[in-house]
Order: sequence, then structure tokens, then C-alpha cells
Amino acid sequence: MVTLSRKSKITIAAIAAIAIVMGITVPYVSAQTIANNAASNIRTLNAQGHIYQVIDSNTIKYYPASLTMALQPTTTKGAAKLFDVTSVTLVANGVTYTFASGNGGVLTGRHAVLLQAQGTDPNGRAVTLKFAGQYSYSWLKGHTVFNIGAKLLTTDTNYTLILQAPI
Repeated sequence: MVTLSRKSKITIAAIAAIAIVMGITVPYVSAQTIANNAASNIRTLNAQGHIYQVIDSNTIKYYPASLTMALQPTTTKGAAKLFDVTSVTLVANGVTYTFASGNGGVLTGRHAVLLQAQGTDPNGRAVTLKFAGQYSYSWLKGHTVFNIGAKLLTTDTNYTLILQAPI
């Protein structure tokens, strides 16, 4: 017989609650091409989801979040396709974070996207967005699902973003 401590029970309950919330609140996301010509091939992604903050070992708060990201491809040959971040705007719990520089890449063999961007919060303090995503193809014609997991690193605390995007 296995006996669980009170802390273990609380941890299991918190994980189950987060899983239920994520299952119920499937975010809406869309992607579009801003410009598609020889001089400019900037892509933008608009996503909505949630941002999570761990207050202490027993308290986890989550807030709605929206993300708008514009990317400029730099290298499109080979298994790793590289890009520069032209702009990212993250709105979480009414606070707007802006990111003006960064870079990343798409690993086509693994269907993965990695990104790091530097920016500021509304008070001008430095923030960093570390981003990992994975895309997979749906059985519906023309639909690709993009799952995003990210960390927002601020001077006060760290946040976890969870978004899902059909692109």
C-alpha cells in the first residue's frame, strides 16, 4: 500500500486542475502572411492562450494571454531554417511586453521551432522570451497545429506560457 503525504496530494491535485483547465480552454489562434514578395517574406502569428505563475508550492495563478509575433526568414535551405524576430507583443493579465530583437530556427526534421527574444515591460525593465514549439499536421486538409511552450523571464518572476495555434 502506498501512502501519499499531504504535499504530494496537493501537487497531484494542482497538476490535475491545470490539465483540466488546459483541456477545456482550447485557445484560438490564427496565422497569416503580411508580405510575400522577393524583398520581404515577413510572417506573423497571432495566438491566444494562458500564462501561468507559480506563487508558492501550493498556489498557481493563470491569466489569459495573447501573442503577436512577426518573423523574417534569413536562411531557408537545409534542415534548419533560421529567422530573425522583427517584433513580438505579449499581452498577459493586462500587461503588455514588447520584444524588438531576437532570433530562432525551425528544425524541419523534428517539426520544432526555437526562439529567443529580448524586450521590455511597460516600466522599461528588460525581459526575455524563451520559446519552444512543435508543429504537427492534422488529418484535416490544410491544417497544421502549432503547440507553443514558452518562458517569460522578468526581473520579478518567471512565467510559463502555453498556447496552441492552428497555422
